[in-house]
Amino acid sequence: MRDSFRRIATAGLLATGLAAALAPAMAAPALAEPGSGGAAGSAYGLTLDGPLDIAPVPAVSSGSEQVEKALLRQKSTKFVRAEVLDVKASASRARSKVARLSVPSADLLASAVAAKCDDGRGSAHLLNARIAGRSIDATPPPNTRIPVKIEGVGDATLTLNKQRRMPDGRTNVTAMELALPLTEPTTLRVASATCGKQAPTHQEKKQQRPEAPAPKPVRHDLPVTG
Repeated sequence: MRDSFRRIATAGLLATGLAAALAPAMAAPALAEPGSGGAAGSAYGLTLDGPLDIAPVPAVSSGSEQVEKALLRQKSTKFVRAEVLDVKASASRARSKVARLSVPSADLLASAVAAKCDDGRGSAHLLNARIAGRSIDATPPPNTRIPVKIEGVGDATLTLNKQRRMPDGRTNVTAMELALPLTEPTTLRVASATCGKQAPTHQEKKQQRPEAPAPKPVRHDLPVTG
């Protein structure tokens, strides 16, 4: 009986410690004010647009101190499999890393897919990535497009280290974007990070613009003719 009690107590302590370790990662992120004119970072692990949508998971955003979130396994659909999705964001930088990525229908595999953004500069890194039997460069240049013909699927496009300027002025980098011509167009994005200074809104620009000085009256002596 005493041994049983000891095992139960030990299990309880381990569970409490695990919950405490996961608490910071599961805490709600501090969201940045849109159009505030300040720096803001955000990141997510993966998202899927198509017949089966997956909202960005996990996702974080911060305009101040670093926030972090992790997901041990993506279980929403069998279309894409991924493990250990880890994202971080702060005011000036963002990180996203996805391990053991697999997209069976596209014959796409990667041991790790990562994106990072520092002060408006983005980069991507891939580890042991392959599509349709072809090896993929570990550090692809920005906006590298690879057309791929996948048997039974058709012509797909894989874009690596996709970088673009957001409407609010920040930089977004997505390590991997796969567009597939399935029954409906399907786009998978893996490891995305956004950072940089947000451009002020039109209203904020108006508020920042100094008021024009009031006109000063100019006096002239006009000649009088008789």
